[in-house]
Amino acid sequence: METRRSCLPAGLLVLGLLSYPLWGCTSPSEGGSGSGGATSSGGASGGSGGGSGGSTSTGGTSSTGGTEASGGSSASGGTVGSGGAQETGGTLGTGGNNSGGTKATGGSAAGGTAAGGSATGGSATGGSGRGGTGGLGRGGAGTGGLGRGGAGTGGLGRGGSTTGGGGIGGAGTGGSGSGGSTGSPGTGSPGCGSASPLKTSNSLTENINGTNRKWMLDVPANYDTNKLYRLIFVWHPLNGSGSQVVNGGYNGLKSLSNGTAVFATADGLNGSNGEASGTGWWNANGGDMKLFQAMLDKINAGLCIDQERIFSTGFSFGGMMSYTLPFEFDVFRAVAPCSGKTGVIPYNENFTGPVAIMAFHGDSDTFVATNLGKAFFDKFAARNKCGTQTQAVSPNGCQQYQGCAVPSTWCLFKGGHDTWSEEPGAIWKFFSQF
Repeated sequence: METRRSCLPAGLLVLGLLSYPLWGCTSPSEGGSGSGGATSSGGASGGSGGGSGGSTSTGGTSSTGGTEASGGSSASGGTVGSGGAQETGGTLGTGGNNSGGTKATGGSAAGGTAAGGSATGGSATGGSGRGGTGGLGRGGAGTGGLGRGGAGTGGLGRGGSTTGGGGIGGAGTGGSGSGGSTGSPGTGSPGCGSASPLKTSNSLTENINGTNRKWMLDVPANYDTNKLYRLIFVWHPLNGSGSQVVNGGYNGLKSLSNGTAVFATADGLNGSNGEASGTGWWNANGGDMKLFQAMLDKINAGLCIDQERIFSTGFSFGGMMSYTLPFEFDVFRAVAPCSGKTGVIPYNENFTGPVAIMAFHGDSDTFVATNLGKAFFDKFAARNKCGTQTQAVSPNGCQQYQGCAVPSTWCLFKGGHDTWSEEPGAIWKFFSQF
């Protein structure tokens, strides 16, 4: 049975916003977005053979980056096929005899000259970009295109698996659309290897527009300066605080991360917009966006952060912040807004490329109307090139949109302006797949 806690408004709340003690429930769940093509990102027997990683597959001597085509002598990733000698990623299939099907999903039809040939996977689309040497940048093309994840062997992109990885976008017809189960490490920040890394602190400050802004940082106890870490920003609701987020274990995610992630949060400022007033993310004179940039710069300089694994989440006003940030900054791998909406935080729409999203909202929310939350999610679904069909995924109430460039999941749970007990487990599972 689903459990939830009612949210009591704090401060002045009208329609759009609510302060609520965050993430009281921390039990993990069967969360996630169904992402992670288990059988496409490097099959059982094709991971290092003639398929993904073979000498003539993507990343091989004459594959991606070959002398005549983007990925090989006459095709995108191999002599004839998209990623192997004659097939997409293995002797007969995308990543092996089973991963891509004998000749259907990953065979020459799906990844052959037409689907993954020089036109689709040519040097413009299939250059090193964000997809690594053999990758397809952020948005791989054609049947063999791998969304944000790189194609073929070693195509890292924004997290493609190391053998024909699917990245976020999955491997065309051969993957599930979600990509490798854990992805691959990306580029480290300048703080990697630092002899004096940042430490956990709840009293950091940045001067923004003449105001000292307080923020908090949580560094794993067993931090290794030569190891890449995820970075997760967690934002508080109206009339909340960074201390509230810290005391709540960063919305229940810290314990689930098991020392694999750095967490950051901050205090908002007082403000109002005619609907409500109180401490929040009003972004007056762009102050909250400047604060985020200052925090990100300081963390990257002082810690070893995987630049391909930066995330954001939060409830209510914090959800609105997580919806908004990816339009201002092109740094996020995925976001998980909870009970947020558009129209409150002013922002510039600087970036509209795909960003993975798993959004949550109560079906009877009257403080932040459910339909307004869905409207902001739909804006992400459009930028992620999603279709209209959906597939039910866990936890119950979540629907993953199909045909998207990156995973895009809308979760509607029974309740009002509440935190849902399934959220921490689902969010961590969603983030940790990358």
